[in-house]
Amino acid sequence: TKVVYFRRVGTYGVENMVLMQSFKQWIKTEGLFQGSTILGIALDNPQIIHAKNCRYDVCLITDKTSFKNSVQQRTLTAGNYAVFKLAHTEKVINEFYTNITKTINKDQLKVLNRPIIERYQQKFIDNGYCEILIPVK
Repeated sequence: TKVVYFRRVGTYGVENMVLMQSFKQWIKTEGLFQGSTILGIALDNPQIIHAKNCRYDVCLITDKTSFKNSVQQRTLTAGNYAVFKLAHTEKVINEFYTNITKTINKDQLKVLNRPIIERYQQKFIDNGYCEILIPVK
């Protein structure tokens, strides 16, 4: 999947939401917001990588290659994912991540060592939902 993205390096948290807002403004100026699918990808595990060095990408799925303003571009590797549809609230998302090990064990998922992806499809966001994609075999 081809994407454009903004990257932030630092402790995961509120600053990732600031990056997301900035990215949304950018895609609006590029005329790409309507019907968009935005991905949030935490590339590093803060239990392994020092929190100040953790990378977070906010991506837009698009085949477009020419933009008014500069942006980074790359292709994401395809794969299989267990998809969890959640209420798009900080409380529900935090609870999901707090209980992720229980969820993985309960559903007997064979998780791959790749980043978990948060997917924000406009059709779900409009109804108060987002998705968490866990890479699986």
